[in-house]
Amino acid sequence: MFISAYETGPLGYLISTRKAFYLLLMHKIRDSRLQLFLLERAGALLIIVGAAICGFKVMPTLLATGFCAPGVCFCALILWLGAGDMFLTFALEDERFYNLATKTRALDVFEDTEPSLLQPGS
Repeated sequence: MFISAYETGPLGYLISTRKAFYLLLMHKIRDSRLQLFLLERAGALLIIVGAAICGFKVMPTLLATGFCAPGVCFCALILWLGAGDMFLTFALEDERFYNLATKTRALDVFEDTEPSLLQPGS
């Protein structure tokens, strides 16, 4: 890990998910962690689509849609959160990727000036 600025103060990160996906797919597609992540998410999406197809054949349309739509939205939320976390991990590991991410404004780093909440036991 090359960033040592977090020792002087807390940092905050803003990630542009659209640009982060683009950078991940263009520059880190050969990384096994990203390939496994995409394979897991694609598998989950295929399972949800398969269940939806079966559901539309067995149940009424309104009921099947009521079960399918939240599943697809949940899958998209997990993909969105996981990709942002993976993008930040890659950016903090590789200085060249970090510079590319900040240059393209996919990642914005700022000093967190708000006091954090009290932690239990302190």
